Amino acid sequence: MNSIDQSPDLGRHNARLFIWFRCLFNCRFYYPVYTIMFLDFGLTMAQFALLNALWAGVIVLLEVPSGALADHLGRRNLVIGSAVLMVLEMTVLLLAPVCGPDATPGQLMLLWWLFVLNRVLSGASEAAASGADEALAYDAFPEAERRRAWPKVLADLTRAMAIGFILATALGALVYDAGLVNRMLGWIGIEAGITPEQSLKFPIWLNLITAIGALLVALRMVECHRGEPGQPAARGLRQALVNTMEAGRWVLRSPAPLVLILLGVLFDSMIRLFYTVAPNYYRLLDIREGWFGVIGAGAALLGMATAGIMERMARRCGAGLNFRVVGLMVGIGLVSMMMPVGWWSLLPLVPLLLSMRFLQYFLSHYLNQVTDSSRRATVLSFKGLSMNLAYGLVTLLFGVQAAVFEGRFRAEGMAETEVVQAAFAESIFWWPAWYALTILAFWAFLRWRMRGTLDQLVTRPG
Repeated sequence: MNSIDQSPDLGRHNARLFIWFRCLFNCRFYYPVYTIMFLDFGLTMAQFALLNALWAGVIVLLEVPSGALADHLGRRNLVIGSAVLMVLEMTVLLLAPVCGPDATPGQLMLLWWLFVLNRVLSGASEAAASGADEALAYDAFPEAERRRAWPKVLADLTRAMAIGFILATALGALVYDAGLVNRMLGWIGIEAGITPEQSLKFPIWLNLITAIGALLVALRMVECHRGEPGQPAARGLRQALVNTMEAGRWVLRSPAPLVLILLGVLFDSMIRLFYTVAPNYYRLLDIREGWFGVIGAGAALLGMATAGIMERMARRCGAGLNFRVVGLMVGIGLVSMMMPVGWWSLLPLVPLLLSMRFLQYFLSHYLNQVTDSSRRATVLSFKGLSMNLAYGLVTLLFGVQAAVFEGRFRAEGMAETEVVQAAFAESIFWWPAWYALTILAFWAFLRWRMRGTLDQLVTRPG
């Protein structure tokens, strides 16, 4: 792979664009109404679950090959490709019909296959961006400056993502509500008569705009490593597969990246499971749906406020202490979920809401530190692959657990309207025990197999 000379100016240029790309790519306006939007289009809950499984499967299949291709053919090409796929993903959603109760079988079939296409495009887009954008920014800095410059880049990214998330959450929920949109337009003398079927797609239109913005940002990025010029695509793919296997062997042989990825798997799976079911938990606390976006925006504001804390922890504390803090944050939140007592239960939930930002920051900081440039995007993609696999497994286990409790409560004669929430409450009661067992297993692995502390592994040569 050919290299382009890095410089501080190039590093700052790519880092600034990397932050813009991450914000435009990830801060999506439909997130506060995600599940509701799928159902309002006319899909069933079962179809929604199946589509999300398809999305995760596409990411798992393409995660590592896309990272290897980024390392071999150029990271910028993959980032541009991911933005193009995002534009197509939003366009497909805008073309999808809104199917009411009187929709014909043909309309429902068209709706289903358009959403299938949307999930495939979305998963491919996520896989292409994963690792490539971060490697493109990190490697633009001269090697001597990376360890000093990267923590600040991550802190700036955390603040920018928090602002983007707040804006996307607030605006996306606002424009989705046809009645609220009509009232706001009426205040300025416009009688638009917006229908729910029309406002349903307003967040998607906003996301199409940000997708185009992400594409424009990606086109301005500068490649720091190039593949062999003029080589056939088939040869590039074969080499990418070789790179994938080599990177996999390297991760398994290298204690530091292996342990860091395992830590990411352990914490990320539980945090993402919570985020997946958070609306159900808020409902368990008797919090109205209108407050869900406010809670998310509040967590984002706290995340922005703690960006400086994460940067100082990365500079002054060891990896072992920093990840123990993340583990404690997750544990406090999971234990608090065992005893839901209304709005007060949100206070001990704050560490869990913030833990994802701390985890992502520390993983990026330390994994980039222990990974050499030639395989950086591939290893970062391995991280994404392993986390998606773990999340899928934990979600599946949760689904089985909930189904078992639902069956038990039905057998006891509980009213059907109460079964789902009762099974959910019973399920989350056991989460801290599962979490404690995985923590214990990781500690035993670290002591027995790795023969050292996390700080020793991260600083150990090779």
